Amino acid sequence: MIPFHLILFVLTAIAVPEQQVPEIEVYQVERNNKIEIWARNRNIYPVTLNLEIDKQNLSSNKPFPVLDVIDAQSSKKLLELAIENPRRAWEYNTSYSFFMGNALSKHDDSHVYRLPYRLGTEQKVSQGYGGNFSHQGAVRYSVDFNMPEGTAVYAARNGLVVDVVQNNDQGGATRDFFDLANNITIMHEDGSFADYSHLQRNGARVRVGQQVRAGQLIGYSGATGFVTGPHLHFGVKVVREDGTYMTIPVKFASRRGAIQLEEGKSYTAY
Repeated sequence: MIPFHLILFVLTAIAVPEQQVPEIEVYQVERNNKIEIWARNRNIYPVTLNLEIDKQNLSSNKPFPVLDVIDAQSSKKLLELAIENPRRAWEYNTSYSFFMGNALSKHDDSHVYRLPYRLGTEQKVSQGYGGNFSHQGAVRYSVDFNMPEGTAVYAARNGLVVDVVQNNDQGGATRDFFDLANNITIMHEDGSFADYSHLQRNGARVRVGQQVRAGQLIGYSGATGFVTGPHLHFGVKVVREDGTYMTIPVKFASRRGAIQLEEGKSYTAY
């Protein structure tokens, strides 16, 4: 899933087109001679919001910038502003950015993931952690399984489907194809996300907002996006306070117990 950011600038309200409701809204509530700044999140996932305020004749109960997490489909008070001198005019401007996920959450490193293909079948890891072709930087801790196109893909962990892309039908070995990968992103209970990428066109078998269980069929592998051939790209990522995402090393279930996968080896789903 591609991380996204949105910057909005407001005085006291956000202007949006008629009948269009913003997914994230920052607004004010005046109460007891104070101005409360609230945020409303209409998404099905939590967001991390970074708020700055330029103010005159107002004091804040929190230092800036304010970094806070707004739970899915909920509202939260971010801070309070108090008028310093009631005989003088006051004003403020807010600017904020937000991104999907809880940047304050911690991955459950004790969790053991299921291999994302049918139990009893074997797949080879064509590119592992730190692979030279594309597993560097933020996606360093990702795994590519050498799957023929149309191979069934199963959820590696329970979670909520937060993104599905399945309309692409192109793939190739240059970065011109980077943004053309079909993928499914699932959020886990600890705030981490799993990306299942390079799926075939119209290959998703889940929808956004759907709860899935580990071992549930979610789609079919393909060769869309930045690829040299059909395979499944799998990675677990967490969001950081600067809004970037980073993959993390995880362990998978095997007959030998919980293991980390190695490039060039084949593994049977257990």
